[in-house]
Amino acid sequence: MAYHKDCTEKEVPKNTDLSSRLIPMQAHDLKNGMWCLDDKSGMPGTVSELKMSKTGKHGHAKFTYKLRMPHSGRSSSLMHPGGDHLLRPVMEKVEYLVSHMDGDEDIVCLNDDYEEIYFKLSPTRKDVYDNVTETLNRAMDEGKDCYVTVLEGPMKVKDKITILQIITEAKAVNPQ
Repeated sequence: MAYHKDCTEKEVPKNTDLSSRLIPMQAHDLKNGMWCLDDKSGMPGTVSELKMSKTGKHGHAKFTYKLRMPHSGRSSSLMHPGGDHLLRPVMEKVEYLVSHMDGDEDIVCLNDDYEEIYFKLSPTRKDVYDNVTETLNRAMDEGKDCYVTVLEGPMKVKDKITILQIITEAKAVNPQ
């Protein structure tokens, strides 16, 4: 599977049922801006350029759309008849307190239990890399806390569901 270099898989306890992070839907329920899983890769993406076409007098509606997948940076063009069964991922944006940066591409954060968790940060996603490193440096200089926002969402390949994580932004706040 081709992810961004800084996309990570969330560690979850063994035998955790992640099926609740995927909601069944039909193609005719699609809307622009909605999250949907890609047919081929199983990665979550946002729907755009949604078009419906009806093929003749008794034809069934067909939906064509683009799916932009933030965890891989790719997009795909898809087509489904209106009754096709699809999956809508439950996406979450989670904020983590940054402890420090370990080298140029590893960010060490603390979860709610103050346990260390690790995220990748790659210069290949220049806008995000620059935003996070500049915010982190500014926070340290000003004595503030730095938080990163991580986009988390399920990916389904065959019967295996994993939660993908990718840093999307950072902010500096006064410590409490």
